Amino acid sequence: MASFLSQVSASLGLTSITLLSLVGSAQAFSFVSEVEGSSAKGDIFLKAVVLETGERVVVEDLSFISGATIVSNDEFSGGNTGAASADKGDEATTGISQEDANAAEIVTNLTTANLNNIVDTEDSGSFQIDLDFARAIDNLLIWERGKNSDLGVQALDDNGNLIGNFFKVSRDLWTDAGFSIDTTEIGNAQAVGSFGLNIAQDLGVSGPVSRIRFSSESGFNGPDWKFVGTAAERESQSVPEPGLLLGLGLLSTFLVSKRSRLA
Repeated sequence: MASFLSQVSASLGLTSITLLSLVGSAQAFSFVSEVEGSSAKGDIFLKAVVLETGERVVVEDLSFISGATIVSNDEFSGGNTGAASADKGDEATTGISQEDANAAEIVTNLTTANLNNIVDTEDSGSFQIDLDFARAIDNLLIWERGKNSDLGVQALDDNGNLIGNFFKVSRDLWTDAGFSIDTTEIGNAQAVGSFGLNIAQDLGVSGPVSRIRFSSESGFNGPDWKFVGTAAERESQSVPEPGLLLGLGLLSTFLVSKRSRLA
């Protein structure tokens, strides 16, 4: 009898783990941004994100950019020339605004939790920029000012070689992030869109990565972007869907009842 109950308990444990794993392994997804600050010109600090799986990831478990390599970036020669540049809210207290941005200046805007520190791209600009994350990530979270541009994404290995799949985040995929920003590059506030990618499933790699190449082409309509990753090793846990919790509860009740009858 004890052996039977042990086997059932083990099966329940394995079932729970399997179900939780299925819940936690999402493909391209939308997410909720929890922010502090509402002024489109000022600071809008990210506090946490809630993934479609129900997992709430606080800022301490997010991975920010720690380094950048500019593979290519259209040259800035005045006006609306060039491609990727550093930009920030008119009244933001962090970040910089720099048209002819170098790698360190791009990192300055991407290493903060202030979603009003971004990288702006001119409408017809092209770039390829490799970004290093401070901690290996399993999901990539993207914000785009305007919700009207495309963005290319592909993972890199530790040696800087492209791996997995190229993923084009097309402009029709953005969902409303719930806030707007007004930066030095524009004259009025624009709504921000967001979109999430699962590193393994969407980028076609075997596990978490620490480097990703981001790119834009002339037809991408100049994405204005901010990136953060969810650290692959983090404290927050996936929260099962209500239906899954109910199912596990019924299974647990069945086992207790079964054990009482066998006793």
